Amino acid sequence: MVDGFWIVQFEGLKGNGGGVAVFIKGKVFGGDNGSTYTGTYVANAKTINARVRIHNYMPGVVSVIGIEGDYDLDVIGNVEGDVIKATGTPAGKQSAGLALKLTKAGELPG
Repeated sequence: MVDGFWIVQFEGLKGNGGGVAVFIKGKVFGGDNGSTYTGTYVANAKTINARVRIHNYMPGVVSVIGIEGDYDLDVIGNVEGDVIKATGTPAGKQSAGLALKLTKAGELPG
């Protein structure tokens, strides 16, 4: 099951970075040193599809894919136990995407 607390690692043409995300009941919430992530996802035992709004709250921190400001990211990935390997593509923008690796760090209570 995808619901849980995840470590997010990403790499784009302009660099790499990491953050955290919580997946809960079809919604995702997270962030890193310059952006917050909020969105929705659909997952099964093998795949995940998400649309995530990337909100840049620190104007001096540049996106690893070179987009300034806020944007939507379409994420498609494969679930392999406690690891998700995925790609993210900016929705409606002419920009290179990024590679993502998420590692489950914990289960949610309840």
